[in-house]
Amino acid sequence: MPEKMAIPNLGNYTIALDSAVRSMGIEPWSSTSTSAHAMELGIAASSESLCLPFKAHLGHFIEADEAGCENALMVNSMGTCRLSYYRELIENILKDQGRKIRIWGLGFDGIKPPVIRHFDPDTIPFVKAVLLAMEKIKVIDTLELSAWRVRPRELHRGDTSDLMRKSLQELSETNVKREVKKLHKAFTERFAAIPQNQEMQPLRVGLIGEVSVLRDKTLNQNVEEILGNLGVEVRNFFLLGAELGNIFGVRVGKTKAFTRKQLSKVAYPYLKNPVGGHALDSVAHSLLCAEEGYDAMVHLCPTGCMPEVSVRPILAAISKDKNIPILELSFDEHTSPVGVTTRLEAFVDILNGRRVRSRG
Repeated sequence: MPEKMAIPNLGNYTIALDSAVRSMGIEPWSSTSTSAHAMELGIAASSESLCLPFKAHLGHFIEADEAGCENALMVNSMGTCRLSYYRELIENILKDQGRKIRIWGLGFDGIKPPVIRHFDPDTIPFVKAVLLAMEKIKVIDTLELSAWRVRPRELHRGDTSDLMRKSLQELSETNVKREVKKLHKAFTERFAAIPQNQEMQPLRVGLIGEVSVLRDKTLNQNVEEILGNLGVEVRNFFLLGAELGNIFGVRVGKTKAFTRKQLSKVAYPYLKNPVGGHALDSVAHSLLCAEEGYDAMVHLCPTGCMPEVSVRPILAAISKDKNIPILELSFDEHTSPVGVTTRLEAFVDILNGRRVRSRG
């Protein structure tokens, strides 16, 4: 029996990461969002002061250990974000509970990440699997963009979400690169075939903030779908293809990628020093969206997240200077789904009224 590897929840992109893990001769163990049981486990084992993504990661790994996983992957971070300490802290908590699961970081301390050195996959199968994963990332980027565009325009509520679920399931079951490419074209055609109000001009709202909350539907209370059903075309500014383009300086898919240097230049009038996490992205994309005529931004932030909390005054200044409303939403284990929905509904009402007045 092959060893199992738990993969952190990164939304729909977890489907692509599964392919890369299989290339090392390991069975992936994952889901596209944090389960209620995992959340309960993480909250029970964590200090109250730790942020929601930490509790979600910890609970996910406890659940994985209970499912017989020997290994888990943990993303690293640079700068002042506390994420850079989380892998070691999670590992210590798991050891204190008597658990044997090993947490691997994805950072480099040489030519290869430690997890690659340890499992030492054959080069050709590994490269093929990485290319397959990259192809799936491109498809998922396209699925996300299609869903954001179509959902507010659909004539029958729920068509977009149904097609998204079916498409992701089909993609997860396809493990040949040329077949994934065929699906890419087919998915685009299927979304275009959804009955839509083509004359509708929905509000455009950008989603910025911390990556776990941006991508995990459990953590963000399904913000994308709520806004889409309210007639809003959203744009989540964490697309993994674009993020990889930022890191490695290469284009992944059709999505335009901004490098760290470009984002820093955009943000510089308001943010002159790095504060860690994706705070730079939050500031830069708010400015870019203001230039592009977006109606508003929604800033998704775990309660107590230092980088994102640090830039809130900056986002408030951008909102005032650039005349773009920015709604702040904080999330912890006490956040009410009803409260989030109510705030979003009120925000959309304000934006619709604002649009009417601007045209009046």
